[in-house]
Amino acid sequence: MITVLGASGNTGGRVVRRLRESGEAVRAVGRDPGRLVDAAAHGAEPHVADITDRAALTRALRGADAAYVLMPLDLAAPGYRAQQEQVGTAIVGALADARVPHVVALSSLGAELSTGTGLLEALHEQEQRLAALDASVVLLRPGLFFESFLPSLAPMLATGVHHDTIDADVALPMVATADIGDAAAALLRDPDSAGVRELPGPEELTVPDAVARLGAAIGRPGLRYERPPEDVMRAVLVEAGLPADLIEEHLAMNAAFNRGVVRRHGVGVLATPTTIEEWARSAVPVA
Repeated sequence: MITVLGASGNTGGRVVRRLRESGEAVRAVGRDPGRLVDAAAHGAEPHVADITDRAALTRALRGADAAYVLMPLDLAAPGYRAQQEQVGTAIVGALADARVPHVVALSSLGAELSTGTGLLEALHEQEQRLAALDASVVLLRPGLFFESFLPSLAPMLATGVHHDTIDADVALPMVATADIGDAAAALLRDPDSAGVRELPGPEELTVPDAVARLGAAIGRPGLRYERPPEDVMRAVLVEAGLPADLIEEHLAMNAAFNRGVVRRHGVGVLATPTTIEEWARSAVPVA
């Protein structure tokens, strides 16, 4: 049996479906029972547990031959670092308590760096916790999710412009979460797998290129990217209601992208074939 945390999310949901298609018994874990309906429809055992509750997670993980774990990002929650530490320690504690022998953990390119990467520093800390487990652990390090464009989709479509503080000439690995889920499912079925696996996507893209190609794919040609000054972007994010600490973490991560320190290293690279056009046509909701 394989336990999947975040089973109603982009990667976790895909993992559940792929494992069930291959005949694996799956325990699908999420906080909201209403969002586990799809997992149950695919034959998984739904299991409700809060991601910060070590005892509840231990019950969800007990008896599992393998587990898929991740630390969800709550855009509305203040105290990002404290919240991520609470989540991370609960997950690793539960994995240890349940003695899960094989773990596939979602991380990120850049998580090998301890400082200077903003949001990604919490993933570095989680990788260090996972390293202490008596288990075979696979660290999935994908590039920037195509899905990261979705929160700003409405203003992008309304104005024709996407704004962020990534420099226009910086090319980044970008990947579809469906490809991450496919890779994770395969690794969960391989108990001997361990170490880092990079998932950089089919090509590196600048944000202007990504926005233009996204627009063309959904019938909105002419979408473009503008890189405002950091202070301007900070004010926009404050107006949008994001917590102040999360804004600073985001801006620091973008600054790391601009310095070129968040990059692929060619370690255990896995194929992630979905292009931004293929992703956009299947995943972007446009009225």
